[in-house]
Amino acid sequence: MLITALFPRTGNPIGQFLFGTTGSGPRLPKELFGIVWWILGAWLFKSLLDLVLSKTFFPDNDQPHARRLFADLASGLIYVLAFIGIVGTVFKEPVSTFLATSGVLAIVLGLALQNTLGDVFAGLAINIERPFGAGDWVTLAGEMLEEQVSGQVMQVNWRATRLKTWSHDMVVIPNSVASKAIVTNHSRPKGPHRCIIHLKVDLAVSPSRVIDALKTAAVGSPMVACGTIPQAYACAFSDSLMEYEVAFAIDNFGLTPGAKSDILGRVANAFRGLDIRIGASAMDVRVIQQGGRDVATGAQDKTAQSQPSVTA
Repeated sequence: MLITALFPRTGNPIGQFLFGTTGSGPRLPKELFGIVWWILGAWLFKSLLDLVLSKTFFPDNDQPHARRLFADLASGLIYVLAFIGIVGTVFKEPVSTFLATSGVLAIVLGLALQNTLGDVFAGLAINIERPFGAGDWVTLAGEMLEEQVSGQVMQVNWRATRLKTWSHDMVVIPNSVASKAIVTNHSRPKGPHRCIIHLKVDLAVSPSRVIDALKTAAVGSPMVACGTIPQAYACAFSDSLMEYEVAFAIDNFGLTPGAKSDILGRVANAFRGLDIRIGASAMDVRVIQQGGRDVATGAQDKTAQSQPSVTA
């Protein structure tokens, strides 16, 4: 607005003094006024656009990674239009010639930067659909990834998505790869995260006894989310064993390793106190010589060693 007020028009003594062509003394060229006006106008429009993005499309994005991606792209377009306006209105040059030259340059750059442009547009698609955002815990899997990648999303920028793993390593995944991967978002929907621990117990132990022990052990853990009750189930038969699972909720997916460690320790202590063995009983196998050939004998536990061996 200040620059516009200084326009060298009739009746504006300040503008006539700075940019006028009449009178004596040095004068600033009118082209400088036009250049400054276009640049400041582009900056003002870019700032308003960034404000609109922060108040409408990204109101809950505390870290402005996604908003910055859109704002940077829009800023580049706005300044390109401002440059074209400077060429056409300030320097009075034909814009068509400039557009033709820039079109050829754009084709050359597009062919040279195919992979980079693919990552850029994939990043735009990620931020439009928003399958994950900064701070979310995710797991990515797909044909383009050798193995599953789990971590917390730190940033989604022009070229890549950055994850921080459990071991505090930074994993950089190109946006084109992340957009084609199968994404499991552990932070959405909001609320407690459900964890499951699987184990096998001898079929000779009563299932109701095992289930009660699992529930009691899990309920006593301080890692369980408030207002939730752990559950235990008998799932399937496996030879002489029965499979069980204990399910419990935690407040945040990032607490999973510590929560599982605490629950496993409590389950182990509870089973030890109730004389419940996890897995099959120990098997001792001995090889003895009989008539010039090896014969294997076995017993279910160490107490059977005192009994006569049975030849297999």
